[in-house]
Amino acid sequence: MQLRFHSENAYPMSTDSGRVLVAAKSMALFEMDAVCEAVLHYAQIRPACSLEQLTAALADRFPAEEIAETVHEFVRLHIFETEAPDPSVSIPELDVEHFPVSSVVVNVANKCNLHCTYCYEPDEAKYGPTPVQMDWPTAQASVDFLFQKSGQSREVNLIFFGGEALLNFKLMRQVVAYAEQKAQTEDKAVDFSITTNGTLLTDSVIDFFQAHRFGITVSIDGPPDLHDKRRSFLTAGGQRKGSYQVLAPRLERLFARYTARPVVARVTVTKDAIDIVRTYEHLTGLGFFEVGFSPVTATDGADYGLEPADLHEVLAGFRQLGSLYVERAVAGSYTGFSNLSTLLTDIHVGTNKFFPCGAGLGLLDVDGNGDVYLCHRFPGSEEHHYGNVKDGLDYDRLNAFVNKAHLGNKTVCQTCWVRGLCGGGCYHEAMTQFGDALHPNLHYCDFLRAWTEYGIGVYMELQRKTPGFVEQYVLRGRGDAPKELT
Repeated sequence: MQLRFHSENAYPMSTDSGRVLVAAKSMALFEMDAVCEAVLHYAQIRPACSLEQLTAALADRFPAEEIAETVHEFVRLHIFETEAPDPSVSIPELDVEHFPVSSVVVNVANKCNLHCTYCYEPDEAKYGPTPVQMDWPTAQASVDFLFQKSGQSREVNLIFFGGEALLNFKLMRQVVAYAEQKAQTEDKAVDFSITTNGTLLTDSVIDFFQAHRFGITVSIDGPPDLHDKRRSFLTAGGQRKGSYQVLAPRLERLFARYTARPVVARVTVTKDAIDIVRTYEHLTGLGFFEVGFSPVTATDGADYGLEPADLHEVLAGFRQLGSLYVERAVAGSYTGFSNLSTLLTDIHVGTNKFFPCGAGLGLLDVDGNGDVYLCHRFPGSEEHHYGNVKDGLDYDRLNAFVNKAHLGNKTVCQTCWVRGLCGGGCYHEAMTQFGDALHPNLHYCDFLRAWTEYGIGVYMELQRKTPGFVEQYVLRGRGDAPKELT
């Protein structure tokens, strides 16, 4: 039997719990024994060989049947191929019309009461003389669009976004009432969530969220000295004024009154605010169940953008917080570090994806005029505009984008062992960095590989020291905490 070694499908690594092989084609993990190590080492030296040659080379160390068993496992995992690839086999064509839209992001207001320096909304949308507030007919059509496109899905999700969504709270109330009535009529369950800066939270808003079990994500960047660097009001005189002191008492009321679901914090990590552990401890001290850190999206030259050295600092902070995560896990408690919990979940279930996210495949965004976009980061981009909730989707355009976005079309990604977890990277990040939403996020590759390797080490350590923790605390224990939009 002739064997061809595919190094891109095998990543051996060392952890404190021993040697591990990542089978990149399926993102499965295997503890490596001596036979596995020897077969892999031989394949690295002689990538084209026969089973007979490999067996003869290792015969003085291992029984033939053990070698054959390992080889067959490698074949199953596409680490070895026994036949030449068929050039006529192509990436399967997807038809997005067959994918139910289960989540719609509703931009009920594109204006915001803050003036965050890193915001990806264009200034003319946020602060222009004619801000767009979604009206009731458009909102109603957006709900109808979601239920119509959800197909056989029993659960649908409405995600309120902005700008600052609470600037149009009156409309939100109407939307929720209508969506709940629609869900009852169509025998579906509807879930509501919101991403908010928190400065407009009042008791009546909080009680409304409680009554309708909203998933709440608050954008907050840490303690006052970090948060106020970038998240500020703009005064009438054009001066910046930090927002933390306005936000803090509203968060206190939120945590006192809201008990329906865990509340999540979303932190944008910028060059001048990299203090991962202190930020985490501060935010969980306020009452947040989970904290997610998102490296800022920045164009070249932005003073807040993260350079490679800054990403090393972010990674060091992630590892430091990860050590606390393991320490507390062994003691029987959960640490709400959502970046690590999400990674552990992906490792545990063997996530292996061909797209970076659900944008265009289950999730779409609707702006204040009812126009449909790829996701919440693309309103206003004609290149990523796919129709209107009143007139329908342009499936031809959406199909063209989604099929081009398939991981198999990103040649540079094919040799990367974390491709199945990454899927090529965020479309908007690619658009910002490279001017092309389909471009791989090459500026984050080293960071993601190092972070994934660390996460695998944590996973193996947790499995060894506290078996069942990932299943009990990470998969089930997170409950219905909202999945924050990045």
